[in-house]
Amino acid sequence: MDIDPRRLPFLLSVAREGGIVAAADILMVSPSAVSQQIQKLEEEVGLKLVERTTSGAILTPAGTIVAEAGERINADIEEALKALRPLTGQVTGTVTIGAFLTICRSTLIPALPDILNALPGVDLRIEETEETTGMAALRTGQYDILVIERDEDPGLPPRGYTDIPFIDEPWVLVTPDSAPPIGSIEDLADLTWLRVNPGTSGDHVMRRITKAFPDTRWAPHLYATYEAARALVRARTGSTILPAMALAGAHTDGMRITPLPSLGTRKILLRHKNHGWSKAAGPTRVAAYLAEWKRHNAAYSTPGE
Repeated sequence: MDIDPRRLPFLLSVAREGGIVAAADILMVSPSAVSQQIQKLEEEVGLKLVERTTSGAILTPAGTIVAEAGERINADIEEALKALRPLTGQVTGTVTIGAFLTICRSTLIPALPDILNALPGVDLRIEETEETTGMAALRTGQYDILVIERDEDPGLPPRGYTDIPFIDEPWVLVTPDSAPPIGSIEDLADLTWLRVNPGTSGDHVMRRITKAFPDTRWAPHLYATYEAARALVRARTGSTILPAMALAGAHTDGMRITPLPSLGTRKILLRHKNHGWSKAAGPTRVAAYLAEWKRHNAAYSTPGE
């Protein structure tokens, strides 16, 4: 019994897609070509591998055995390729990035396919996290890079760490559509403000802006997420200042979005430990590629701009 391994992808595609036609679409061949390869594989094995049904095609017990062998062969080949990459000078290894939700959604996840294509030897993993939890993971080596946010002046990183500038993102004013239009920073004195979780960059910018107005009016509501902030604004309970990423793709009905350069920018940084950081290693290459990717791709767009 001799099996031509070049026929195995046809059987695997049928198993994964659940039918001859669907497998043909994935393989970009005709359904008859898939059927012919399956038939030849069955002749080589001497057993029926695929059972055609009214709802598609399923593997017989013999087909399952052959398909599982094909999966193992694919896995072995992939492992061999990974082992060969260092010999060709390619960067290899696992790189784990911890990041908050908006940067995951707007930048890291969209960039993921390009990074994997540019750095095929790197096993990149993205984990959503908050900064306090993320710092603990960065400290213990669970994370290689932690994405953090700061308002305006980010200050110095903790001793033993480095912050790489990544994105300067504008803060924007978000008011209920019933509020009067805002044309200058002075007009902000007439607004009622939502409260933000203390200690966050959002709270910092709110305090920075409103300290110029001694009679600032604060709403009784406090939010921790941008989704809650948008809902509170739509409910006409108050106004707030959000980063542009928090509005990208969001429904803006009931809200007025006002870009004001005087609000400043949110600083997004890539933080890493100095110990073990190497210019030739995977985390460094990933950080550099992310910066390059960002320069060529818009990470956000503010409604109304």
